[in-house]
Amino acid sequence: MPLRRTVTVANPAGLHMRPATAFAQCARGYRAAVTVWNGTKRADGKSSLDLILLVALPGDVLVVEADGDDAPDALNRLADLLADPGDGF
Repeated sequence: MPLRRTVTVANPAGLHMRPATAFAQCARGYRAAVTVWNGTKRADGKSSLDLILLVALPGDVLVVEADGDDAPDALNRLADLLADPGDGF
């Protein structure tokens, strides 16, 4: 059963190219499948292009879902990345 966490995009520029790429690279380091939802839009968390197409703006509330053996670790790290207000990716 997948684990989910709700996270508010804190980066003042939203989920643009740099954080989306860093998020996807981090997600690819886990075996768990990662999905990110922005309302009804869904993205493969391991694809930077999918993440950019979510058009996640500052303050948007996203749902991050991880399913697999290392899902708890993946979910914690990835949620922290989205909640980081800087470009600390």
